[in-house]
Amino acid sequence: MMTDTIEFFKRYARQSRSPWDDVSRVVMMFQPDSKQGIYLHLGGSGINGISLSKELQSRLPKALQSQYIGASDIDVVLHLFETDISEYCIDNVSTKAFKRIFLVDQRGFFSDASKTVWKKSYQQFLAS
Repeated sequence: MMTDTIEFFKRYARQSRSPWDDVSRVVMMFQPDSKQGIYLHLGGSGINGISLSKELQSRLPKALQSQYIGASDIDVVLHLFETDISEYCIDNVSTKAFKRIFLVDQRGFFSDASKTVWKKSYQQFLAS
């Protein structure tokens, strides 16, 4: 039976299929109907990168259209999927679980200041 829920944080029991040396992943967005999602990959020393399901990749700039995107371009993804990610994290993740990973609650993480930084990174990416 397929489930329509997913663990926000999951420590891996076996090696991830990502190109990184991951130890865990965080669900940033998950659509139960389509099983599409955005996942933050964590290694022993922090964020390795982010992965997106196939259908979501087409919303990225051509140069980034890949399943796996390195940590240096995560804010581009956060900008493009800001509404989807914030709605998912606010509606489906407890404040306690969110703060355990990001040290601030959802309101702090998705603040106007954060959104401004993500937008600037996106604009710089497009200009480069």
